[in-house]
Order: sequence, then C-alpha cells, then structure tokens
Amino acid sequence: MVATVITMSIPTVDLAPFATGADHGSSEALEQAALVDATCRELGFLLAVGHGIQPETKSQLLDAMHRFFALPAAEKEHISIAGSDCHRGYVGVGTEALEGALADGGSLDVPRTGDLKETIDSGIEHGPDHPEVLAGTPLHGPNQLPDLPGFREAWSAYFAEATEASLRAHRALAVGLGLPSTWFEDLGARYGEPFMYHLRMLHYPPTDRVTPAPGQPGCGTHTDYGSVTVLTDDGIGGLQVQTRDGEWIDIGIPDGHAVVNLGDLMAIWTNDRYVSNPHRVVSPPNTDRYSIPFFVEPGFHTRIECIPTCCSEQDPPRHEPMVTGPYLLSRFDGTHSYRNALLSEH
Repeated sequence: MVATVITMSIPTVDLAPFATGADHGSSEALEQAALVDATCRELGFLLAVGHGIQPETKSQLLDAMHRFFALPAAEKEHISIAGSDCHRGYVGVGTEALEGALADGGSLDVPRTGDLKETIDSGIEHGPDHPEVLAGTPLHGPNQLPDLPGFREAWSAYFAEATEASLRAHRALAVGLGLPSTWFEDLGARYGEPFMYHLRMLHYPPTDRVTPAPGQPGCGTHTDYGSVTVLTDDGIGGLQVQTRDGEWIDIGIPDGHAVVNLGDLMAIWTNDRYVSNPHRVVSPPNTDRYSIPFFVEPGFHTRIECIPTCCSEQDPPRHEPMVTGPYLLSRFDGTHSYRNALLSEH
C-alpha cells in the first residue's frame, strides 16, 4: 500500500533573538523558545527565519555546486570519500543507502539499493597539528573540496553562517528545556570541541535522466543522527516528513527560510520529550534538485545522557548513556558502500 502524503504547514520560528551577543532571556527569546519546545514535542521539524544564512551566501554555494556536479563522473571521483581518512569528499550516485537508517536501529545489516543522489561531504577543517588529528580520532582531518575557482570561498562563507544558525537553534532548544542558553555549547569545556559539523552539498538528478531501479528513493527513509540539522535548498521541493502518527507530509521551504530538524541524539538527550522524525526525499522527475543540509553532532567524546530537566522519579531515563563518536561511526558504517561490503556488492 502506498502511504498517503498530505500537505501541512509547520510552525515558523524566529531565531534572531538567539544570535551570538543577543539577550537570550528577552521576552522575544522566551516566546520563540516556547514555540520551539511545543513544536519539537510533536514534530521535530520547523521552519526558521532569523537564522543568519544570507541569500547571497546560499546562492553562491549553489552556483559552485552546479559547476561541480556538472563535471564528468571521473573528474568528481578525484575527491572520492573512499580516499579520505576522515569521511570527507565526493559520494557518488547510489553509493549511500539511507533507507532504514532509523533511530530504533532500522535494518542496516541487509543489502539495500543506494539513494539516487550524489554529494560532497565536508566538515571542520582540521590541520595536521590539531590535537584530535594527532590522536587519530576518527572524523577529524582535512576536507576534500573541488579545485574550482571560488568553490572553497563559497563553501567557507556558507559554513560560517550555518554554524551561527546551528548555535541559534541549540540556544533556543536549551531555553525551551529550562537550561542556560549556552548549555549545549558549554559542553566543550568538559569534552573538548562542543560540536562536530558536517556540511553536505547534495544533488538529486532528475529521474527522466537517471533511471531509478524499482523502489529506488532519491533519499531513503531515515532519521538524522546528531542533535540539530539546518537545511536550505533551491526551492524545488521533495522533502517529506513522517509524523508521530505515521502520516507523511510535504515540507516546502519558502525563500529566506531554513528547515531546522532534530536528530537521534537530541531525542535521547531529552528522554524522548523531543522527536527525531523519519524523513525522505522524492526525486523530481524533470529537473535537478540541490540542497545544503548542515548536520550538527555533539563532540566526538561527548557523553549523551538524559538532560536533568527531562527526567524525574515519575519519568526516569529511558536510554542508556552513550558517547557520540562510536554511535556516529556505526551509522556511517551501515549506510556508505565504501565502509560496508553488503552495500558495495549490492
């Protein structure tokens, strides 16, 4: 049976009151934090304005992405993620399979058809003298970015503004949870870097040009892994989200807005007060689609255990404590063909 997809508006929150240097205890901030809290209890997706990602910054990165993804496949493979020691670089069409990568464990130990998309994965630029690089910590190291004029500059500008947007989202969540606004970023004092950032630059080719296998998704049904994702796109559409009651809804992103959604570790942190919703992407039939998700995970060494304001004697912690790094690596191992022989064979 094909699941019914409905169109539904989702709340829009203004993140400007949570900008760096703003008064996060202002009446405007408290009002927006209450809206974030109410939305995330039912649907871990919301639209955001006041996020700080400028239209021209997004436009310049989208233009750079168009130039890269138009290159021949052999040229794109020069920066293949398979050649990276820290999960950075180009991921070809069909080589990542997100179908079944769900918060409850899903079904990652069986062969699956890869997604009908390609991407460049990037993160914080760690030099050879960075302490985590010297220690051999996974997921820390240099990026592999296209050697195209202006690409790194466009990427760097977007990365910086998306970082600020993600901090604003975390501060709104913290205030909504009855915590100091900088509670999440302050974890860096205990565990090292407070966050890991993974910026993905995604291209979904039209299905009239790249024929999908039966049932092959643009991006399979999955939940995000970390705490918060900030997403902008080119306005083509295709993002669908599953609600708590199992309905699928279309999510459109108006001009100037971003999608902010929660990942598995935020749901665990909040004792399931907040939800990490399954979502997917339906490839467009006659046009290319480009999107820029900015994934935020707690620092590699961060211990994830129930936030004090989210449990009580009547509602004790439901999840065993875990550490970010091993959890994140297990998700990459289950979804990328260069790390998973089952997917490579399939």
